Amino acid sequence: MSDEVQSSMVEREAVAPSVPDLLRVSPMDTTTSTDVETSITDPVVISDNFCRFVLLNKGILHSHSKVTLGVKPEAASSFFPLTTGVASLIQRAALKVGGKTLQEIDGYAYMTAYKNMFISNEHQKEREQVQSAKCISHEFRYFDRSVSATLNAVAGETGTLCNTRAFTYGLSNGKEYKQNASSALPARLNHHNYLNLKNGPLFQIALSDLFPMLKQTQLPLYMMEEQVSIELTFTSSVFDRACSAQGAADPASLIDTSNVQFVADYIYYPQEMMEAYRRANPVININHFDYRHSKVSVSATSASGKTLIRNLGGAGRIVTKVITGLQADQTDNESITNQYHSVSPERHYSFGQAPGATNFNGSLTVNVRYNDRFLYPIDVVNPSRQFHNTAQAEGMVPFITREEFCAEGVALTNDTFEGYTQNSGDAGDEKGVLGRFNWLAYRLNRNERINSRGIEYFYKYEGLNNQGTYTQRSWLELAKLTTLRDGYIQTDLL
Repeated sequence: MSDEVQSSMVEREAVAPSVPDLLRVSPMDTTTSTDVETSITDPVVISDNFCRFVLLNKGILHSHSKVTLGVKPEAASSFFPLTTGVASLIQRAALKVGGKTLQEIDGYAYMTAYKNMFISNEHQKEREQVQSAKCISHEFRYFDRSVSATLNAVAGETGTLCNTRAFTYGLSNGKEYKQNASSALPARLNHHNYLNLKNGPLFQIALSDLFPMLKQTQLPLYMMEEQVSIELTFTSSVFDRACSAQGAADPASLIDTSNVQFVADYIYYPQEMMEAYRRANPVININHFDYRHSKVSVSATSASGKTLIRNLGGAGRIVTKVITGLQADQTDNESITNQYHSVSPERHYSFGQAPGATNFNGSLTVNVRYNDRFLYPIDVVNPSRQFHNTAQAEGMVPFITREEFCAEGVALTNDTFEGYTQNSGDAGDEKGVLGRFNWLAYRLNRNERINSRGIEYFYKYEGLNNQGTYTQRSWLELAKLTTLRDGYIQTDLL
């Protein structure tokens, strides 16, 4: 069982042959004893906006070392966004050696909302919820009470509904939904007390989640002569850090600077073996990725029905993947996801309505052009195809539903989470999870260097809700080569 859990929780990627076995994040055939030293390091610089950790140049840094984070206790009931958890506190994360940046992710909280789609429901509810406060898990909603004739008709049944049939599904966090005394009112799911920011909880983010390059390679700190540091820039707006329960005061979350710490695990092998590795590997080449973030404002009025072209950059680089998402600017902390979502075009129908001029799903038409050729010969408008392309780009299927991805369907429950109706969200001013996971990814499969024109993103929205403005974010996944030569680092984009 232990092997099964580990293989499903850790993202495994191919490691370059030049990386020694000692540095690989994988089992190694050996009878050599291993020592692990755990030390808790305070930041050398800390404020409500920024912190920096300086690592000790000893041993091999374990990729699952943790950064602990939290906010000062709130006066009212509040929680971290379910799509990001405590990662909503981080705007930018950078791993530096000397004056060089090995990996840096801007818009880190938004990127986490995208990556969170690929964590299974079980791990979100049983592990991530406790460790990092993020939890997008699902369960069927059974009815075990008598309901009104109206609700029976909507469910397509007559008589009393029972607990052997489920007509809807909703969020799940291990707690029971609180049934309302009136059958006509929805039930409510609340977060656990240990997630309530009134109680001042602390959470962790693994180092390999902050810097994906460490999912495949560990840092040989004892072989480095330069200072290794981790820099975290916190989310600038205190209102974008957490969500308030419905009816509660908006939380102005301040970083609990006294509990921001780095829990580092340093791995040691016998000294003779480690010195032999140092002599045998004076040059170590590590191939990994870096991420280039950009954003642009989108008006629902100007974007509706028009094909827009956005240049994402990447000229002269090897780009392997493009990730995009659209956020509603007017969404605030009175919601389930706060800012950390991607909105789909709006759904304009309800259960049982026949298609018509005013009963339709909005649509998104996309394509990517680079090196004077389109990635897809025909523009992609079918949301199932867009879902497939995203799954192909990541190598696994997202653990979200069709309604959460593109707002198609009517099976998402109208029960609430902390007072917010779950089957709302595709309109810019709504608070639920409907259509809030419309993240799209594109795998650039020709293995070509991008020419001077860069990557162009073609998109057209039909039916995008016009309640305010939106921000479209994108990340380019860039190939990068880092070389450790005689204790000194050199890193370059390919």
